[in-house]
Order: sequence, then C-alpha cells, then structure tokens
Amino acid sequence: MRHAREEVEMQPKTVLITGAAGNLGSKLRRHLEGRFDLRLLDIDPRGDPAIVRVDLARWDAAWGSLFQGVEVVVHLAADPTAHQSWPKLIGPNVDAVANVFEAAAQQGVRRVVYASSNHVTGGYKDDPEPLLLSTDTPPRPGARYVVDSEQRDSTPYGSAKLFGERLGKCYADARGLSVVAVRIGWVRPGANLPEDVPHERGPWFRLMWLSNRDYCHLMERCILKALPERFLVVNGMSANTGMRWDIEHTRRVLGYEPKDDVTSVGERGV
Repeated sequence: MRHAREEVEMQPKTVLITGAAGNLGSKLRRHLEGRFDLRLLDIDPRGDPAIVRVDLARWDAAWGSLFQGVEVVVHLAADPTAHQSWPKLIGPNVDAVANVFEAAAQQGVRRVVYASSNHVTGGYKDDPEPLLLSTDTPPRPGARYVVDSEQRDSTPYGSAKLFGERLGKCYADARGLSVVAVRIGWVRPGANLPEDVPHERGPWFRLMWLSNRDYCHLMERCILKALPERFLVVNGMSANTGMRWDIEHTRRVLGYEPKDDVTSVGERGV
C-alpha cells in the first residue's frame, strides 16, 4: 500500500543517535550539535558523560523510554566488522535493530534512519559483466575479498543489514514509521581523505568511498527531507567517477548533493 506523500520537510527538535561514540555517530553528532536536541546512546560511551550507556541487543523498558519525545532516530549502532562471523552479529546487528524499531514505534517516533550497508549488494563485486547497482537491483549480500593475505567474506554482515532493511519495511507498513535505509559506503575513521583509502583494496572498495562532509550532508537530508512514501532505500556514496553504485535516486528523492570524488584532485571535505 502506498502512503500519502509528506508535503513539507520535517522540522524535528529532538534526534536520537545510537552508536553515538563510534566513527559514524561521532561525526554526525558534531555536525548536528547546536541545531537539534540530541540524545546519544552507545554500548560503550568511551568516557563521554553526554552518552547514555545502553545495550540495545537486550530489551529494557528503561532505555526504551529514552525514545519518548524523539522525532527522528538515527540507528548507527552495530558491529561494523564487515567480515564478522554470524554468531557475533546476532546481538548487535539483528536483535538491536529489532529492539530499536519496536522502541521507536511504541514511543511515537516519526522517522528511523537506518544505517544499512553497501555489503547488501556485495555479491555483485566480481561479476564478469558489471551492473550499475541501483536500489532496485535484487540484493545479493556479501563480498569476498582479500586483506593482508586473509580471505574475507561479508555475507553474514550483508545479510544482517538486509534483514534490517526488510524489518524497516515491515514497521513502515504495519506501524506507520517513516523509514530511510541508507546503504552507506566506506567512511574511514578520522579525516577520511581519498589518499587514506588503500589502493590495494581495488576499485570496488575505493569507489564506494563516502567523504565525511558528504556523509553528514546525506544523513541530514535523511532526517529532514519529505519522502514520497513511508519506506525508502538509498545508496550512500560520494560522487565517485566510475563507481558501480547509482546515486541518482538518492539525489532525486533526498536532495543529496555530494561534493567529493575519490578520483579527483582538489579540496576535500573533512
């Protein structure tokens, strides 16, 4: 069932960020501070008194109450290890996602922005006839790759992220949440400059790069933009020349305007 279009941009006052002490969470927090009332959650606050220690994989009405009065939840909390084993992903990347969607629905949150991953389509990495990967391309979770002579496989990680997307669609349809699932590219810790991306990882990984400023701009558009329907999946990469991911849909529906290109020389956002 198609839901009515939101006519105006959202004007949230309170935004809750899970995984607020991590790489993605800390960057987004700095970008949003002073503009929204931020509620910050993490399983490891790393000594930051502004962040509430919460294990989202374990349902607790106490932390669920922190979602009360929140208009937008940005769910970034997860084990970010792309080659992690399935048993270690069940808590942080499956149970926690289910709990966050349920807490949001119970407390009347309007929108959940869910950090999905490029690994949802990682199985297309080695195709002999490469496709341009849009969000209409059938998912094929998991990339196989080598780092420091170690064989890696992101199938469990990509599958868990796809589960989160599917669950978001269910909550959008059944509980009325507005859900944006962002298949985030490669946001390296720190300054995250193009020269920091290892050349030995090959074009698949280099061209999924997402600069810090493009990442923050994209997440801001996910928070604010009026959507054509309740559930939306978008690709999240910078404007990298020659990449396999189609971001025209992201530009069109969110007003995303990436500034950076991993293949270009010049000013980079940090």
